[in-house]
Amino acid sequence: MASRQEKKRAYTESLTPDLEESTKKRSTEEANEGPVDTARPEPASVTSINFYQLLEHPRISRSLDMDSCRKVTDKYLLAMVKVYLQRAELKKEEYTMMNFFAALLLANEMEDETPFHDLIYPWCLGEEFWVKWQELRSCKLELWVRMGFKALVSRTSCEEAMEDNPTHWVWKRERHPNHGLAIRWHARQRDFFYFRAPNISPAFCSQCAPKPPTPEEVRPDKVLPFKLRMKKMWKKDFP
Repeated sequence: MASRQEKKRAYTESLTPDLEESTKKRSTEEANEGPVDTARPEPASVTSINFYQLLEHPRISRSLDMDSCRKVTDKYLLAMVKVYLQRAELKKEEYTMMNFFAALLLANEMEDETPFHDLIYPWCLGEEFWVKWQELRSCKLELWVRMGFKALVSRTSCEEAMEDNPTHWVWKRERHPNHGLAIRWHARQRDFFYFRAPNISPAFCSQCAPKPPTPEEVRPDKVLPFKLRMKKMWKKDFP
């Protein structure tokens, strides 16, 4: 009667051909695989420089000027755009106008319930946006996939994105508090959706538009020099 050790030796000897075949198969599969991509993502300082350079694009800067009330491009939405581009680990040549507006569209869909983000299509695609609108939408979905579907950005993350260059003009785009309230449809004014067309400036907003300088002849008396104030008082008393 064979001992236990002999049975164990016979069992292992019967398995050795299969084990050798499996190891050979595994080694050939590893050899056939392509080279592993060992490229590291760019550091945060480089991505920040790419983002600030992208803001100088003529179409992007013109779109930011169009949004005088900051309903679509306030500083927090633009900070989300910066975070999105960093999460997607874009290379320098991928910092394009299309990816910027795709990230801006995703940020507006995440945070705002108003349909103001529909204006991003003509900003990016021009007058033919009715035909090419799917290009921007597919670019947005591709960017979302590259981000790992992580589209939620907290306010703390937005403020951290601004810390690398806090004096930059883009972080001064404050939205007026009255534009941040939730207004019911029946209570909205006719010019609530103030955008008219991609090549036309938005309607005048008394809260956000810069106030024109007051001419000297209509300035209040306390601003005038002392001699002019005395001259006006003299004319009032002795016409």
